[in-house]
Amino acid sequence: MLQEIRLCFRHTGRISGREIIHFKPGYNVIVGPNGSGKSSLLQAIYKCRDCERKGHPKPVYHYFNGEIMNPHRAYKYFKGLRGTVIRTRALFSSHGETMRDVLRLYHPQKGDCFILDEPENGHDLEGVMKIRKGLNALVKTGCQVIVATHHPVFWSKAYFIEFQKGYLQSLTNKFRLFFK
Repeated sequence: MLQEIRLCFRHTGRISGREIIHFKPGYNVIVGPNGSGKSSLLQAIYKCRDCERKGHPKPVYHYFNGEIMNPHRAYKYFKGLRGTVIRTRALFSSHGETMRDVLRLYHPQKGDCFILDEPENGHDLEGVMKIRKGLNALVKTGCQVIVATHHPVFWSKAYFIEFQKGYLQSLTNKFRLFFK
């Protein structure tokens, strides 16, 4: 599982001015305003060769965003029999339904790290709750989950990585006012 990432020079300036970011086993949520570097961090974790990752043992990273879940691009990412099912269903589904298929059909190994960039995009509340349930199941199997999100369904029982001090408290207060 990923314990920390030391950002390279290129990413340090893009990601909320941080150099080292720590993660916990299990469920991690990155929150912050648009433009604070949440997506850049996820991409740095997944594919930047210059950023240094510490973890034990070295995890396999599975990265998902709206582009990967696009039904017309799923063929690039999903292989084998399960991949064929996901790709075929993706042709007739939204990217949200494809994400739910991935969580249901994908069988990661213990210690793998799932990275999701705004999995709530394009989903109704029921769909978001199904995705969260799938992420909880991944954590129970020993996987690590790192999610960048603005959606409160993903906040419960999470280790928070906040990119602007007070951002989470500000959002929580706004939701309380809205739902009074």
